[in-house]
Amino acid sequence: MISTQIPKSYVKRTSVFYTLGEGIVVSADIQSKSRANLTHYTRIIVDPLSLKVVKSSCDCGGFTFRGKCWHIEALKQLASTELREEVEKIRQEMMQIEEDIASWGRMI
Repeated sequence: MISTQIPKSYVKRTSVFYTLGEGIVVSADIQSKSRANLTHYTRIIVDPLSLKVVKSSCDCGGFTFRGKCWHIEALKQLASTELREEVEKIRQEMMQIEEDIASWGRMI
């Protein structure tokens, strides 16, 4: 099992945003445990309805070769705890945008 207990100092930057067609994107630059001067760009896509992770990626060697890594697990943990309010805020904004787009068709 991959440990998700990482010091906060390993996470250098986080971002939460929405893209049409993909969903809620949660990304972070997470420092490598084995090489202090290396950070990995890690990203998960969260389904806006179920709030489940539907896609993930990381530029580390572990993810490249095994399709999983501790960076992804750490980001999932962050998304469900510390970034939860931000994810929910983006979800609400996204739902409003989707509702607005749907209403445009009724105007014609």
